Amino acid sequence: MKKSVIVLALALGFSISNLNASNDLKTSELNEVIVKTVEVSPLCKAVATGNLEEVNKLIKAGADVNAKSNGMMPIHYAAKYNRVEIIKALITAGSEIHKPCDLGYTALSHAKNSKAKEAEMFLKRFKNKDV
Repeated sequence: MKKSVIVLALALGFSISNLNASNDLKTSELNEVIVKTVEVSPLCKAVATGNLEEVNKLIKAGADVNAKSNGMMPIHYAAKYNRVEIIKALITAGSEIHKPCDLGYTALSHAKNSKAKEAEMFLKRFKNKDV
């Protein structure tokens, strides 16, 4: 995971530096490049990395457990990365477990798609319940 992040950062850095390398472009030769940066919230970063202590601190500080970051709520990240203890903390803090991400997947769907067996089994308990 760390290697892929580093490779992506280097690739992005090289592509941006190449864009700034020459200023003598004719308008007919100009290629448009759109770089979309995605900022993930501190809560979602803590969830994805499995840092339960940081998750609890952020929740206690008032972080919104239902705020989407990159189209997904923290519970979606927790389900995707098989973080059962964090799922429990998010549910206790009021996370909406049945609400889908921007692509239409629920936390249970993310767990199934990621083959996160423990998270899937835990979330199945809430399948037909309003929490």
